[in-house]
Amino acid sequence: MLPDANGLELLDADRLKKSWAATVDGIAAHYGFDEDQKGKAKVVLDDSYVWADYWFNNPENVQNRDKYLHDLRAAMLVERDPKSMSFERERAWESRQVLNTERKALTEPIVAQGAELESAVLGLVTPDQKQAGRSWLDVAWVKSILPTGLAADYESWLARRAEYRPPTTFLDVANVLTMYGLILMGACLIVGFLTPFSALFAAAFLAMIYFSMPPWPGLPESPKVEGHYWIVSKNLIELIACLLIAATPSAHWVGLDALVFGPRRRRRLARREGTLEGEDDAESSRRLERSVS
Repeated sequence: MLPDANGLELLDADRLKKSWAATVDGIAAHYGFDEDQKGKAKVVLDDSYVWADYWFNNPENVQNRDKYLHDLRAAMLVERDPKSMSFERERAWESRQVLNTERKALTEPIVAQGAELESAVLGLVTPDQKQAGRSWLDVAWVKSILPTGLAADYESWLARRAEYRPPTTFLDVANVLTMYGLILMGACLIVGFLTPFSALFAAAFLAMIYFSMPPWPGLPESPKVEGHYWIVSKNLIELIACLLIAATPSAHWVGLDALVFGPRRRRRLARREGTLEGEDDAESSRRLERSVS
């Protein structure tokens, strides 16, 4: 998932300046800038503002930007229109490829200026401020017991933790949860561990994907879909398969669940069968007593 796939934030002067100011403020707060460093950072930020004003008022950039936004708006209208024809969608998809090339060409100098701004502000950080930002895990005895290679990796990991990072957004959290959630669910299903729960979570994830853009009549198709579906898609089939796995005791036939929980399940079934046999014997005895009497 991309936060600004169409580059609209980079191509809006006000939003771009706000993001640059937030970056500078974040670096200053992370390293604890003094007043002199804050003043120098403000000078660098003002220079970037001047560069942005020049770029957004350059006639050639204005023309290219307006053309890109116009073509992007036209492509998005076709993509969101459920009544658009198939040839219109194909043309919109082809125009998307051209738009991606134009977007990269337009935003490349803006991205480079933002990287230069961040590099210039980070250049104001003193060695003491960098050292103060290191993790509390930076302890000498840990380094002393580690081999040479691992000690170097540990040192580089501490250095990365001390570096400035942009604030974590909900999109960042969603990306991490999706990535590790898929790995965890897939691994559990492969080795057969906690299979019903893993299958239910997988079914819930597939349901979110399916209902985010369902292949129903009258709704726009996903531009990245493989083939043409009608109501039933591969995500729906996988969803039903996961529900089937969760509803059947297949986990107790093979896999880690059979090794960990299998004996307990077999004892429970044996007790249940023994109770039923005992009830049948008691019922037969009562019938025999009534027939004799």
